[in-house]
Amino acid sequence: MTSASQLVVPAPPAGWTPRAAIAARFPQIAELARVAGQEIRDLEAELDRREAAGIGASCPRQILRELRWRLEYTANTEAMRAAIARLHNWAAPQCLDKDPNERCGACTGVWFLQLDACIDEMLADDFDGRAAPMQLLDRINDPERLWEYLEGLIVSRLDDDGIDRRKELNLATANLVRLILRQRPRSYNWNARLEAVIRRFIAEWQDSATGFFGADYFIGGRRFRTADLSLTFHMARYLEGAIGYWPQLIDTLLAMRDDRYPNGWLDEIGMTSHNNYDVAVLFRLGWPQMRPDQSRRAEEELTRMLDWCLASAIAPDGHILARAIGESLPESYYFTIAFLDTVGYFEPDKRFWAARDLTERPALRARLEERLSELPQRDPMVRMAQDRLRGAVS
Repeated sequence: MTSASQLVVPAPPAGWTPRAAIAARFPQIAELARVAGQEIRDLEAELDRREAAGIGASCPRQILRELRWRLEYTANTEAMRAAIARLHNWAAPQCLDKDPNERCGACTGVWFLQLDACIDEMLADDFDGRAAPMQLLDRINDPERLWEYLEGLIVSRLDDDGIDRRKELNLATANLVRLILRQRPRSYNWNARLEAVIRRFIAEWQDSATGFFGADYFIGGRRFRTADLSLTFHMARYLEGAIGYWPQLIDTLLAMRDDRYPNGWLDEIGMTSHNNYDVAVLFRLGWPQMRPDQSRRAEEELTRMLDWCLASAIAPDGHILARAIGESLPESYYFTIAFLDTVGYFEPDKRFWAARDLTERPALRARLEERLSELPQRDPMVRMAQDRLRGAVS
C-alpha cells in the first residue's frame, strides 16, 4: 500500500471554492439548484413541524441530504433530477404520513450516506442487526480495499469528473474510524488488520504545517490542500485527542475564525452551534498542549461563543433559534446542547477553560429537557442530546 496523502502541498488560491469551480464548468447545475431550492425549503419547514410534534422524518431527511450532496458536490444532473423526483413523491401528503421508522439507510442508494444513516444504530450497545444492514460494511472489510477506498477520497479532480469528494471523505472517515477502532457492531466479523490500516491512514493524512486534516484538489494541473474544520474535529474527537501537531492546529484554528465553513467557523448564516461545538471540542482536546498566548485567545473565543449561544441561539423557553443550513430540528438541539456541555455550562467539572459563574444552569437545563421531550423520541440525535443533559457523555 502506498500513500498519496503525505505530501507538502499549498493551500488553494484565495477565493477559490470547489462548489464555484463545479458550477462554472457545469452551469446547468445552478439552474437545477435554483428550481429545487424552494421545494427543499418548503419540505424542510414541513418536516420541522412534524418533528416538533414528535413525528419522525428519517426517510425524507435522508433524501434531502442526498439531494443537497448531489447539488453541492457533484455534476450528475440525471441523478439530481432523480433525487428531486423522489423528493416530490415524499412531499405528497399521503407519503408524509408513512411509518417514519423504516430500516436505516433505506431511502438512499449512496453507500456512504447509507452508512451515515445507520452509524448511530451500529454504535449502540444494544444493536441487534435488525435496524441496520451490516452487509454495508463488507465493502471495506479488507485491508487493501479499505486503504484504496480512503486514499481514493483524498484528492478531487473536478475538471475530470465534476465530483468533490470532500463530503464523502468527511462522513466515511468519521464513521469508519469509530466502527473499526471500537469494533462495532460487536456481532460483525471485522478483519483484525483494519485498525493498523486506518491508524496509518490518519497519521499520514494529517498536515504537519497546519495540524489540520483536509481535502485535496487538482486545479490547473497543480495539487492544493484545504484545512477543514469538520474533518479535523472528527479525527481529533474520535481519536480522543491522540493526533499530532497540536500547536500548529490551534494556530490554524484561530486564524480561520472569520472564514466560511468548511475552512472556517462561519456558515452561510454566520455563527452556528454546530461549528462552535466543533471549535470548542478542538480547544478542549488541545488545551493541555497550548502555549499561553493560545490559551488566552481560546478563552476569549469560548466566552464569545457562549455569550452568543445564550443570547441568540436559544429562546427563553428553550426553543432553538439559530440552526445551520440543512440541519434537522433534533440535530439543532443536539449541537446546541453539545456545545454547552463541552464548555462546562451544565457541569462545572467540565469547565476546562474558565471559572466563570453560570447561574442559569438549572433553569436552562429544565427548559431544554422539556423541548426535547416534544421531539421524536426514537431519533438518535434526541437520545444523544438527552444523554448530554444528563451528564452521560464525557
